[in-house]
Amino acid sequence: MKPIILLFATLFSSALSIACPKGFSVVNQQKCLKIVTGKQKHLEAENDCSNYGGTLVTIKNAIDNRAVSNFAASAGLSTLWIGVFCFSTANTTTCYHDDNTGTLTYNSFASGNPKIQGAGGCVYMSTATKTAGQWYSQACEVTNMAYVCEVPATVAGKTTCKTTYKTHSDSTCTHNYNGYCYLPSHEMKLSTNLSNYASAQAFCQASGANLASIHSKPEIDFIRAIYRNTGIQQIFLGAQGSKWVDGSKWDYDYTDPLATVKDSCLAMEFYPYTPNNGMWTQTNCGNAFSFLCKKKIGSKTSQEQEPIHEILDASNCNTTLFMAPGVITSFGYPTKKPAATFCTWKLVTLGPYRVGVYFTDFSTADPVYIYDENGFQINGPSGNQSPFYTLAYSNIVTITHDSKNDAKNGFHGFSATVLPH
Repeated sequence: MKPIILLFATLFSSALSIACPKGFSVVNQQKCLKIVTGKQKHLEAENDCSNYGGTLVTIKNAIDNRAVSNFAASAGLSTLWIGVFCFSTANTTTCYHDDNTGTLTYNSFASGNPKIQGAGGCVYMSTATKTAGQWYSQACEVTNMAYVCEVPATVAGKTTCKTTYKTHSDSTCTHNYNGYCYLPSHEMKLSTNLSNYASAQAFCQASGANLASIHSKPEIDFIRAIYRNTGIQQIFLGAQGSKWVDGSKWDYDYTDPLATVKDSCLAMEFYPYTPNNGMWTQTNCGNAFSFLCKKKIGSKTSQEQEPIHEILDASNCNTTLFMAPGVITSFGYPTKKPAATFCTWKLVTLGPYRVGVYFTDFSTADPVYIYDENGFQINGPSGNQSPFYTLAYSNIVTITHDSKNDAKNGFHGFSATVLPH
């Protein structure tokens, strides 16, 4: 009897140690999930999940797979989008989790899947009796389907229970995410929510916090949601140069590659209706901006991992699967006489995002052709151009360039930063 009591105590303690945002439920004592019964195409579903700072649900073992299937079935879902995207048929080594943790270490694909040709790179789960828990490939922008969003579990404060799946909430923190409390200046009782960098950091420290550091694209999405519809366009972040003031590692960079201002402090921008919403720019520390404090409220319940990049050579010419973020260049760049070479780049990012290609230097005789995942040309720039960007419609882009005429006509090639959007 004693071992059973100890096991129950351990599980109960574990369940109370984590919390989920409002509207999300704790599933399998570790995952924060939200069922959305309204059917959407894959991109719309991903965008909805990103508004919470999350992704479509990721599944990394058989226990979680069964739990997610049961959770969805309990709400009447027979199929649901999940957070996996595959780039090749019958090859799970090219299937990636949406949460930036890399390729699959577990899968539950039905026989014949993943099947890119004739189906698509997106993945859904069935909860039907005979196929419950099995995964299938599906065309991303053809089928409307229900879905389950997932956000990182955080630290519990006050706990309440509802139905079979327990919903936990921290009553002391409005914006609780991944073990941290986020305190935006416009929600504080201040005479003004605008401040220079030094005063903003001093206020955060007085509250036991620091100006915010950022370590992933989902965290950016979570912060964007805080400022949605506030009218605030810029906030100070907790960085000077490439160092976070809270001492955390600089392991993610979302600096606008086309920004021209060089200064000591870092701001995050929220200009509406622009594709670079949420990007970072350098700014003068004496400017008066809103600001965001970030305070640790307990041990983090999930570990953020550095993105994995395949680096083949300086140009990444003829890369068959280049995962954003990263940099590509024309072959031999930045030599004044680049070699005559035909290069192809297949650029991809994780399922929730679109590929953004930021050309920071551009000088080519012949066009650099940019194609979407269906082979339709979306841009074809050439000549000497000021920095510019091309935003793709999905998470796959192919670029080709023949540099045979560059050197003899005085052109030196291009350099481009590839980012997820």
